[in-house]
Amino acid sequence: MTNYKALYGRLADLSMPFDTDGIDFDEYLWDALYEYADEGSQIPEPGHIVEVANLWATSPEGYGSTDINVLGRLVDGCWFTVVAWSDTTEFGCRQGVDWRINDTRELAISQGLDKEARAHLGLALPGEEAAS
Repeated sequence: MTNYKALYGRLADLSMPFDTDGIDFDEYLWDALYEYADEGSQIPEPGHIVEVANLWATSPEGYGSTDINVLGRLVDGCWFTVVAWSDTTEFGCRQGVDWRINDTRELAISQGLDKEARAHLGLALPGEEAAS
């Protein structure tokens, strides 16, 4: 039996300061982000995550479906991103979870996040408009 609290409880605690639009960003959601990561994703060990710097999450329909964008820092100073979604059948049926690791925050923002994710996190690149 998996002890989700032991594996992902600290990550859930790091996520607490963020308004997640009613999404319960708990250890079970972190587990889903790990378990359903896209093939080829660069996935950090949970214990290597030391900071969640930016987090945005919403349920576009108001139930079941989820859109998630995360930017964070790793113990070695590298930065990670997660751009994830699930439909109303939730994670485990239809989803996409793209993890990436970059050497710097700037590279993580420009290379690890798409334009929409950057806008949601308020991290638009020069020439891009931030979401209102």
